[in-house]
Amino acid sequence: MKASKIIEMWGRASCQVPLASDDEIVQMFANEIAKLSYKLTEAELYRLIAVGALVYQRGLREFDGNMMTDLLIRTLRQGGRA
Repeated sequence: MKASKIIEMWGRASCQVPLASDDEIVQMFANEIAKLSYKLTEAELYRLIAVGALVYQRGLREFDGNMMTDLLIRTLRQGGRA
């Protein structure tokens, strides 16, 4: 399957997938990698794990950024200074 098809499927599926916590998503991805791991070379497996780590790190940065934004907005609404 081509990458463009996978991205298209992600876009369609994202509207149908129930919301999951970050920890649940990480666990689901790890479970799927584990199921495939015996079919992959060591290099392929580590590349897939590396991509998952990049997605995980991006999620953490986005989550931390959202927390700081929420805190700033709450502070300003309460009359505090940024």
